[in-house]
Amino acid sequence: MLTDDHRVYPARAILASGDCKRESGFEHSKLIQTVMNGINAQRVKTKIRVVSLASDGEARRGSAFASLTFKYKLSPESPIHALLSPLIFMDFHVGDDDITCDKDWKHIFKRFRNLLLRPRGVVVIGFRIKPHIIRDHLRSAEVSAEHINSLMNPKDQQDVKLAFDMLKDIWTLPRESSHKSPGFQQAREALWTMGKLLFHLVYPFLCIDLSLSEQLEHLSAAAHLALALYSEAGKDFIPSELFIDIMIMIKNVYFCVAKCKIDNPEGSFWIILLGTDRLEELFGILRTMVGNDANLDFLQLVSRITGTTEVSNILAKYPQWDRAPRRLKLPALTRDTKELPDSSDHIKPGSWRGNVQVKFVSLQTSWRRGRHLSQKECSFITPILDSLEGIGADIFSPKGVLLINTPLQVDDIDESLDTFLLDLENPSAGSSESQSSQESRLEVENAVLDAAFEDTYANDQHFRQPFERKVMIEGMELAKSRALAQYSKYRKQVGSTDRLKRVQGIDRYSQNSATKVHDNPLLDPAVCLDAPVLLISDPIATLLCCDNRAWLCIGEVNGFTVDGKDAEFIPHEILREKTVTISYQLIGLKPATLDDDPSSLSDWRSCKTNEHSFTVPGQLVQPVNPTISTQIAHSTFYLFDSRMLVALAASLLEYLGTMDLKTIPKLSVFCGFPYREASGKFYPFQFFINVNLKL
Repeated sequence: MLTDDHRVYPARAILASGDCKRESGFEHSKLIQTVMNGINAQRVKTKIRVVSLASDGEARRGSAFASLTFKYKLSPESPIHALLSPLIFMDFHVGDDDITCDKDWKHIFKRFRNLLLRPRGVVVIGFRIKPHIIRDHLRSAEVSAEHINSLMNPKDQQDVKLAFDMLKDIWTLPRESSHKSPGFQQAREALWTMGKLLFHLVYPFLCIDLSLSEQLEHLSAAAHLALALYSEAGKDFIPSELFIDIMIMIKNVYFCVAKCKIDNPEGSFWIILLGTDRLEELFGILRTMVGNDANLDFLQLVSRITGTTEVSNILAKYPQWDRAPRRLKLPALTRDTKELPDSSDHIKPGSWRGNVQVKFVSLQTSWRRGRHLSQKECSFITPILDSLEGIGADIFSPKGVLLINTPLQVDDIDESLDTFLLDLENPSAGSSESQSSQESRLEVENAVLDAAFEDTYANDQHFRQPFERKVMIEGMELAKSRALAQYSKYRKQVGSTDRLKRVQGIDRYSQNSATKVHDNPLLDPAVCLDAPVLLISDPIATLLCCDNRAWLCIGEVNGFTVDGKDAEFIPHEILREKTVTISYQLIGLKPATLDDDPSSLSDWRSCKTNEHSFTVPGQLVQPVNPTISTQIAHSTFYLFDSRMLVALAASLLEYLGTMDLKTIPKLSVFCGFPYREASGKFYPFQFFINVNLKL
């Protein structure tokens, strides 16, 4: 219920239906439509109008909602048409009674964090942001290693507060950096741009000082920025499903405010009541009623669901008693993005301090101000949005084709979804062996403990072990509960939802290589203190295959692994080890001018080109240390000499055998590669490595 009445807005379950997870979206929509028909049949008595259908992002339910809420375009006779029609880029598909669908905003936050943890990263303004890049920049901002490891922990992908902490750390990164590396500066600009999108997406739901007009402006800025970035990079920016869900959420806010202005002109509207948060809180109460078993069965659900409604009513009446589920708690923010004390972190309509009366809101003004705000902060999106406006694009049709229910490309996979994450749980490879070893270990430990207990206390029937409530830590006496909380603050992991696996201590999610911290002694900073090492954003030389020939290319490191685990650096001496892999992004080269290098010592300079990233064995990589030019204000780039480039090509070939050549990545010829002279001819960097790669 979209009201500030604490006796009304808590969730109330009206239907519980078990299924086998095999029904289609169309079949699911018929069940939802039946419920809708029942609610609308009592509309005269209840005075309730259903304005939106909310989901957490589950694909089958999303398909059902799309069939119910994307039936036809908003009619000009609709009362809300005049309020919404001036909004450029807005989509006007609705269902019966102008109903729209919605996506839960907290799930959007979680999915963004999960997305940033995926190994292939996201592409922003032509730069691929990988987990290694995020680690490196947080480290440069003097964020503690423990905090970074907590943020990048893939074992806790359902914690909303953890997601908020990561998104906030990204948007608070300063735009300027003292680091002179062109790669580092380009990465910081991409992260700063991504941070702006995250800020405008999160801030309106958490800053309790914002008015409704300001909330709408931030959401409009997020919509325009996301539209521009997606139209440029497509699925490489964010998966299409996540892009669609973000736009569904923003569109629904505007439509719901418009309906409120018509139905209740003197009323107020709280966007925090949208989504499935009330239902998630009800489930949190339900789990506490069931006990410590996270997997309640259907019988437990239906037998206790009525009691959860009564508990919700009590907690709504006495919010000071409410202890929301930890994973759903988000801090309230002030205008300067400072978190309020823990006692104030229950974001409810009663705690909102901004003016949310709809009569003071102009949807057209807020939408336009949001676009201007995004263009002011990120000026590069202005020509992109102007071009999209010229072709009649909208938030669901950035390329002229409606994305809703459109078949996605094979590699357009949304790794941020819960369904995808659960598929990664305990991979099949080696699972039976690890499970049997776990069982054997537990049996041995239990037998040893039983034997020790019997030997010690067999003859003492009245033995009682005294326990102290406090412990000494670094000279300070702390309660055990507080000591354990401090110890486990950055050591969170989520057990499997399978009961037997949870007892065995098996994690719920597998851990990808980009988030594992390496413990190899050869990668200890103390050991490699004086040795040359390869770092994130360092330039390298390697080979690419174009037209069955190997060409020299220059790239910047955006990730590396040793034995499948992440490392902060790679010593040069182990680059040729078979366990070392390097990920890099291609750098463009073009002839240098006197303005670029007044000394005329270099005849090539680095430049931006189309985004292409590759992962290769370490033996295909040669570290380089080119000169960094700062001749042009607010722009740094590398300078190269042709003789050095030819020498690099020759040195790479010297160590490669026939089998090594098969590992060279392939790339189709395009305007940025192979590198060209000013005349447009390919520069013969392949002269020394002109071997037939047609295998």
